Amino acid sequence: MSGDSAELNRKRGVGRGSRFFVLDRGLWERVWQAPTINRLNFATAFLVLLAGTGADHRLTKWSAKACEERAGMGKPRAKRAIEELIAAKLIERTEASTPMFPQYRFAEAQSTEEPIFLPVQLVTGFGLETPILRRVRETGDPMVLRMLVDLYGLMLPDATYAAPLSALRLYSDSEGFSRKVFETGVHAVWSLELGGTMQGEGSWRNIHSVVGGGEQPFWPRIHQLQNMGALWFEPWVFEATTWDSEPLFPADLASVSGRASAVSDHDTQTLTSLCMQVSYVLAGDRTYLLNENAGRLLVALPVHHGAPALRGVARMRVEPDTPGRRLSFAARKKKVHERIVAYRKLFDSTSMGDFSRPLQ
Repeated sequence: MSGDSAELNRKRGVGRGSRFFVLDRGLWERVWQAPTINRLNFATAFLVLLAGTGADHRLTKWSAKACEERAGMGKPRAKRAIEELIAAKLIERTEASTPMFPQYRFAEAQSTEEPIFLPVQLVTGFGLETPILRRVRETGDPMVLRMLVDLYGLMLPDATYAAPLSALRLYSDSEGFSRKVFETGVHAVWSLELGGTMQGEGSWRNIHSVVGGGEQPFWPRIHQLQNMGALWFEPWVFEATTWDSEPLFPADLASVSGRASAVSDHDTQTLTSLCMQVSYVLAGDRTYLLNENAGRLLVALPVHHGAPALRGVARMRVEPDTPGRRLSFAARKKKVHERIVAYRKLFDSTSMGDFSRPLQ
């Protein structure tokens, strides 16, 4: 065994490694350029084998059997796809590989960009549920798979852990999506609407364009990912109406309408309810102003604050358990907790008739 192979085996250690796997962007581009008779099987097999790597993210013992069990790909087609991956030099058989116990090594990283982090559960699923990768393969459209993985590559390591608003967003295109309802003391109450308009921009979208007219498949593919439970849009309050503004906190719009939320966590529901309660206290006997904004999110901010905005950020249902994801979750919890504390203090002071203490 060569020194390089011994070092890789040493890094791999016992077990499969983390609950995420790393995809080099350069290799991912090669997956879509290499010759193949079935692009969907080719890309699917590549991801299944990559999910079986350990800490080195290069050695895998997953093979055609894993493709069959995880993605529903018959062994003959899986073996053909793996042979094509070998021919394209995306993977190679290791010195320890045998027909009964295959082992493959992935090509070295070819990009200096941050890799794409993918959850192993994307391939294995949770419990008895059908894995997302298998659902995507059942669409028969390889570009749905391309879109899914590219979306993972867009995720921002901030509190939203979502795609940038400049790349994909849900928003309201009406003129009154953000309007100031009234002022009381040093406070202003804003009425925010999410709307249902989706917009996507950037090079990641351009690969789904059809040259020479015809139906553009970008949005149908987005809707497919939504319908299969891979992609969703979470409402967030942003500090301004521009696309590069800072996220303030997530909101649970079901709470605004008095419904039980199916996706929001308890803290987000608590914060949203506090926002509404403070707004009603500040309104006093002017509740008619709030009634005119029924169904919209009400947010109290200092009177000097510019117009905020409510946007839907694109998030993945299954997220990789990476250090970056954990830091993002911690940042989210901190933002929500600080807002809950601030709005509770504001609720207490305004309930006592003190409107001179701005939100901290």
